[in-house]
Amino acid sequence: MDLIDNLVRIGLSNREAEIYIALLQKKDFTAAELTKITNGTRSKIYEFLQNLINKGVCKESYKNGQKIYSAVNPKIAINNVITKFKNRIKQETEQMEQAGILIEKELMFLHENGIGNNDSFDYVEVLTDKGLIREKSLFIQKNTKKEIDVFTKPPYTANLDKNLTGATKTIKNKVIIRSIYEYKNLTSEEITNFIKILEMYQNVGEEVRIIYELPMKLIISDDTITMFSISDKLVLKPTITSIIVNHPAFARAHKDVFESYWQKGLTINDFKKKCYKSIKQK
Repeated sequence: MDLIDNLVRIGLSNREAEIYIALLQKKDFTAAELTKITNGTRSKIYEFLQNLINKGVCKESYKNGQKIYSAVNPKIAINNVITKFKNRIKQETEQMEQAGILIEKELMFLHENGIGNNDSFDYVEVLTDKGLIREKSLFIQKNTKKEIDVFTKPPYTANLDKNLTGATKTIKNKVIIRSIYEYKNLTSEEITNFIKILEMYQNVGEEVRIIYELPMKLIISDDTITMFSISDKLVLKPTITSIIVNHPAFARAHKDVFESYWQKGLTINDFKKKCYKSIKQK
């Protein structure tokens, strides 16, 4: 069984597998270049590339005003594809994981020999799939060693109360969690429940602040990894794009932004004294 067959077993189509293998063998490609070395037309190539981006195995960026495409590291890509595919066909999980193990070494060989370790985009990752965004944020939280700082605002990828278990485990590992929560557009009834949940977080050890509005969703892990999410305005249906940057200088700049909002934020008690009563009376 060849690489393409194994990639199909873990969730790619035949054409997607062919394009991903091509991407692994060079630092980056334009769509036109991919059309020449694969069996797709130009219009179809764009469709397949978007599918690969959604599955977390391809990155899109710009060079000299032109779109270019590059492969996600196979170790990350395989996990992304399997995670997404698991949600659709749970009974094939074991088979997919075995296929992933079989092909990881071969894909890593292509990646390391075709691109090397000096890819300037290795520290940047872009996600648009809601499930992958949540998986990545949980992965970052789980692997934080010292401190994690968070801007939390709607739309939520999961209900706040569902994240409590993960936060509790992180704090038990002696990790500091500081979170600032936005309450803009919440009704008085929603705010009542909102406060109860935040008090639960505070009771397990999280440091909590509340503010009217935040500029974005943000996670800063160990002053090194930054994950931020922004709303896509140029689409009819509201969507979110998340960008992950693994770079200390970038994290430090966002840490300064976090600290400025932290200073302006209210504790739960101050929020209940200064804001909550007036909101309930409206």
